[in-house]
Formats: sequence, C-alpha cells, structure tokens
Amino acid sequence: MTFERVFLSYNNNARARSLIFAEIVEGRPKSVVHLGDLVAIGSSGDSWKDVDRFVKTLHERQIEFSPIPGNHDYLMFSKKGVSHFSSRFLHARLSGYTRQYANVGIVLINSNFDELSNDESDGQLRWYRKTLADYENNPSIDFVIVGSHHPPFTNSKIVAGSEEIRDRYLPEYYQSGKCRLFLSGHAHAFEHFRVNGKDFLVIGGSGGLQHPLRTGTEAEYHDLFSNSLEKRMFHFLTVESHDSTLTVEVRMLRSDFGGFDRLPQLKFVREKQNGEESRE
Repeated sequence: MTFERVFLSYNNNARARSLIFAEIVEGRPKSVVHLGDLVAIGSSGDSWKDVDRFVKTLHERQIEFSPIPGNHDYLMFSKKGVSHFSSRFLHARLSGYTRQYANVGIVLINSNFDELSNDESDGQLRWYRKTLADYENNPSIDFVIVGSHHPPFTNSKIVAGSEEIRDRYLPEYYQSGKCRLFLSGHAHAFEHFRVNGKDFLVIGGSGGLQHPLRTGTEAEYHDLFSNSLEKRMFHFLTVESHDSTLTVEVRMLRSDFGGFDRLPQLKFVREKQNGEESRE
C-alpha cells in the first residue's frame, strides 16, 4: 500500500479515469501524450490491463500514444516495472525522445533520475540540450513543448518539485525562444506557474488520488489558476496548432461528474514575418 493510499481519500477515481479516457477517444486527437504513472504498481502485470485496453482503443482509431514513465511505473520492482513499460512502448526511449506534430516539437524526458545511471542521466541531458538547439534552428518548428513526469514547481503537500529539473534542464528551456510550455505530472492537481516569462503546467489529474495544495500565504509559488482552491478536479489537456497559433486548453471534469468544462488557458502566436512570438 502506497503513502498516497494511506493518507488521501478516494473520489470516484476509477470513474473519473474512465470518463477521461472516453472523452479523449471521442475527441479523436492525432496523438495522446502521457506524462507518466500509467499504473499504480508498474511491476504488477494486472495493473496494466486498463492501460492496454485504452491503448488498444487508440490504435484502432489510428491515434498515436506517446508515454514517459512515472515513478509508479517503476514500483515495486523497478526492473520488472520498466520491462512492462518498454515492452509495450518500443518507441518510448527511457533516455528521452521527441515527437513533431505540424510546427510543434515535443521533447519528452525521463525525470526518474534515481532509476538512471550517471551515464544515462548525463547522456539524456546532452541529448536534451542538443535537441533544443536543433529545434531552435529548424524553420519547420515554431513552438517547443517540454514534458517530464516530475514538475520543477508545485505547491503540492504530498510531493516536492524536482531540484534536478530546475538546475539542469530549465536553463536551456529559459534560453530557447521557441520553448513556450513545460508540462509535468506527479502532483495530482492542476497548477499554472509563470517563471522567467515561461509557462509551466502541472497536469497530474487523470484519475489518481487528489493532492491537497498549499494555497494563500502558504503557497511557495504563485498559481495563476487559483490561489485558494486546495484540491483540483480531474482533467486533461488539449493542444492544437493552427498555422501560427498554438492553443492550450484544460478539460476539467465537473464536481458532479456530469461532464467536462472547457477552460481556455494559453494561446501562443508566432509572428513569422518578423520572427517575434507573443502570448495571449
């Protein structure tokens, strides 16, 4: 039994997960990106049955699925957990990989640094830096989104932000003109931070036990979504690119589980004629 199950309360979590899966499938996206914790206990084969059914449904509709591992995907026996993950998702390199959709480049990194050797961790960092530099010089890419399981910033009372992400990965993110959004999970909540003019979303709300957040004067970081709401409802994110515009929208499950609210969050505009970029 995990720490979360001992101290956090259930809120129809399985139902929320099923509703989110159904809503995603109905939306017929080109791709689904998952930021980790696909299962509660990665080493348990039975834990993967729901994921297998979901991914099978996606593939039947020609929808790509691109995950990265979370810490739960390594539990309880990390070698067995990562074997379950890697055998299912051959394209999902454990040392990071990319996806490109139209003019959007997505860089996915493995933030389970305790599960990586020093060589693997250093190799991923070199690859990450080179990838951002290559995207910066690639005229077919207007926007770059970075994704990791562990967030650099969070007000969660259960988990902390990743110091290694902040120290090793954010300098290049801040410096890149095309990097506009950093997505992460781990904290089971929705949070929106803006640091050094860059946007960070924590979107760990696809069905796990909801984390209480520090709010008001207790909050370590200013949350642009809410400074008073301690727990956030289950949710997922949609990202759409239309020529020079990138729109990011939150789909949040209503508290009565009667449907999803569409919460516009961010819109990025790339002015190609003069090379300038703006956010609305």
